[in-house]
Amino acid sequence: MKTTILPINDFLSNQLKEVITEFSSVLEIYYCSNTIEMTSYLLLHLNNRSDIDIIANRKGIKKLFKIYGIIVLLFDYDSLKYKFKHGYPLIELIYQEKHLIYQQEGIDFTKLATRSFKEFKNQYNIYKEIYFQDYGLLSSELNKYKSLDAISSVFLLYERILELHLQYLEELYVGHMSPNSNLHQRIKAISKFNPEIEGLFLKRNEEEYYLVALINRVKEAIEEDREVYYHECFEAFNNVENALHNFIQDRFKSLKRLIKHPIVIPTITEVALELNKQDTFNDIIIERCLNQNQRIEEIYLYKTLILGNQTIYYLLVIGDKFANEQIKNLESSLQDKFNKQTNFVIIAHTKIWIQTELYSSQDFFAGIIKNENKIFSSSQYNASLHWLVPHESLYTDLYYYNSVTNNTAKELLKKLQKLKKNQECKQSIPYLLSLYFLSFCRTYILAHLSYLPNYLSSYSLWLLCVNVNTDLIKYQYLFDKFGTKFFSLLDYYRVVHQRLINFDTEKTEVLLELITQLQAELKIIVDQRS
Repeated sequence: MKTTILPINDFLSNQLKEVITEFSSVLEIYYCSNTIEMTSYLLLHLNNRSDIDIIANRKGIKKLFKIYGIIVLLFDYDSLKYKFKHGYPLIELIYQEKHLIYQQEGIDFTKLATRSFKEFKNQYNIYKEIYFQDYGLLSSELNKYKSLDAISSVFLLYERILELHLQYLEELYVGHMSPNSNLHQRIKAISKFNPEIEGLFLKRNEEEYYLVALINRVKEAIEEDREVYYHECFEAFNNVENALHNFIQDRFKSLKRLIKHPIVIPTITEVALELNKQDTFNDIIIERCLNQNQRIEEIYLYKTLILGNQTIYYLLVIGDKFANEQIKNLESSLQDKFNKQTNFVIIAHTKIWIQTELYSSQDFFAGIIKNENKIFSSSQYNASLHWLVPHESLYTDLYYYNSVTNNTAKELLKKLQKLKKNQECKQSIPYLLSLYFLSFCRTYILAHLSYLPNYLSSYSLWLLCVNVNTDLIKYQYLFDKFGTKFFSLLDYYRVVHQRLINFDTEKTEVLLELITQLQAELKIIVDQRS
């Protein structure tokens, strides 16, 4: 019988001494830390259920996991007996005589008798089989409703499957099912013990996950008797729930192995380091990006385009709060670091924004977000996008944007014709020119990629156009012929200034030709989409 705490570490020993002194209901304490692939566990057996929440909420007890990675389990006798009797593998692993570090003297209580693996195995098999039976029944029901195209019922079944997976993950990692019915909070809580779980779910915000929010949206539609769509998300749900199912199977195997063979010999793997000359270039890009914004999740270098003596690198940056001005500064910073023959085009979005735009832009982003293009990731557990299957690019807004571009072009051409005859005020023309070029580039990119870029610099927008159609570079002679720094002029006149600009006849002719040619290019691709 052990009536003193065995030395573990000072902080843990002090916390347990305080708990034992203040709570006479503590009957036994077990500490399991002899596993290599798993975290440490502390199990407190009490005879007063009302003390459980009080002890669990003590600051020192909460710090045990935060600082030392020790998971604390608290059970009264009836709960512990039930789990022991029904073959809960985590409880079996911890509740062993060799893990006992404290037992109260002078109090009579019924101690659960530890047993051999052979005696435990029958209960364990029953416990495990219940999970597989429930999962099999839900999966069969899910497939039936899919075949009936009953979309609402499919989503409700996905919710039940997620609840089943979370129940067993909680029992296998922390010994008991969460009393919380909120799936968002349960996913967040269990992910503390296995970060890979949260990596399956794309966050909608700090408190919610996209797929769970989608289930809630479907339930609202059912209550309001509205049609439910989103069948393209079934594949994403399949991927997530299959991964959770695999985690559960792996956890069952790990616990069984550790119960049967408690001593685990670590395997030593030889790691070969391979140096890549490209790393230096990528490191500079990563460093400059992080200097501009610390909240970057991932960076993709997805295209390199060589045009004459110019090399253009196209980057997708995924992260929070990346303003257009930041992007412009970052592009300039990278160009300054290398040379004038190097240009960088950066598009930046949050991951949840990309997710919500997949209905129209999935093909564009799927072509970029690949492991071979990834040069930076803030964590190995970053959530992946939930791709839509099946998917077809939509160009629903193209008519609107094309109409705006055409109207702007007509107005600008009219004013330029009048300017040739000295019948037009020069002051309004550069603003209209800047608006037209912005509108043309975004519409042209939308027509090609079903992706509408942000209000990037005029030159970056033009290089995005060139990326989808390198033949556009043939109009470079018109930019050169214009004389003044054409793209800088366009950016300058995105903001209102009280200033006159002098367009001579030659510049006016150049602009007339340029706009006419660009409109012809736009018409070709828009007609194809129509």
